[in-house]
Amino acid sequence: MNTIQEMSKEIVSLHDDHRHSSLYSEDLAPVLEENRTWSRWSLAAIWVGMAVCIPTYLLASYMIGSGMTWLESLIIIGLANVIITIPMVLNGHAGVKYGIPFPVIGRSSFGIRGIHIPAIVRAIVACGWFGIQTWIGGLAIYAIFHALMGTEGTLGLSFGKFIGFGIFWLINIYFIWKGTESIKFLEQYSAPILILIGIALIVWGATQAGGFKIVLDQSKQLEIPAAQWNAQNDLVINPIRTTAGAVKAEEYQLIIDGVEKGWKPLNSQIIPGINRENSNIQIQFRRQSNSAYVESSQITPISSTGDLTGLGSRLWSYIL
Repeated sequence: MNTIQEMSKEIVSLHDDHRHSSLYSEDLAPVLEENRTWSRWSLAAIWVGMAVCIPTYLLASYMIGSGMTWLESLIIIGLANVIITIPMVLNGHAGVKYGIPFPVIGRSSFGIRGIHIPAIVRAIVACGWFGIQTWIGGLAIYAIFHALMGTEGTLGLSFGKFIGFGIFWLINIYFIWKGTESIKFLEQYSAPILILIGIALIVWGATQAGGFKIVLDQSKQLEIPAAQWNAQNDLVINPIRTTAGAVKAEEYQLIIDGVEKGWKPLNSQIIPGINRENSNIQIQFRRQSNSAYVESSQITPISSTGDLTGLGSRLWSYIL
């Protein structure tokens, strides 16, 4: 009866001594309840760190840039997080309750040798995600450097971006080397900052645009591809417009097989006579601001695939 009552608790401390076993490891040993230092706030903070991050912003912006509305992007990201959360909670429940890590829990399902396979698979995925996060952090350092120096960065790969990657990698390694307590410390103090910065970005964007509703209304422009081939193989361009309806871009240039063809005035939305066969064609826009030019990224035109209208059709198409 005592055993049943003990196992029904939210947290169970395992006191059995298995130090004599060849499978025992101090790093994999159960953590007693009184030795646990991560509170609900610690777990909430690390969740904030995983959810409120640059890759999440990039994912939403890529969706909107590919023609989704802000509402559709929110639905997809919310649905994806729910799908991911369910197996994460189920997978982590036993570890939280008994204080044992995944490689030990998995022995009951995969065996003492078979558990190495899912453990290594998890490690490979973690390495990939660590690389993505570190590269994005390195780009932030690269951008901060150019902002402080008053210089302009490059669009493609560069030596400076790899230097930023290396610096951010070293910062990550420092906290990892110091152990989970340093990670907990970092997450607890960074979570409020991330939330405040997110709110500040929303306020800044709404203020700069003249209102939050205007921001949402203007996002409808992104549902139309910026550059698209029509049935006659003409290049149809749809540059971003101001709230007054004026085209923001003043000039455009074609980049064919990596070669820039020079800037031309943007007088028409249709550019005929381009041979798109066996060529990698991109387009770029720019406008003059004070004494300098503001350039867009290089855009690859898409083929006309019909008109997907309505929230349901586009949303279902993206999910598929």
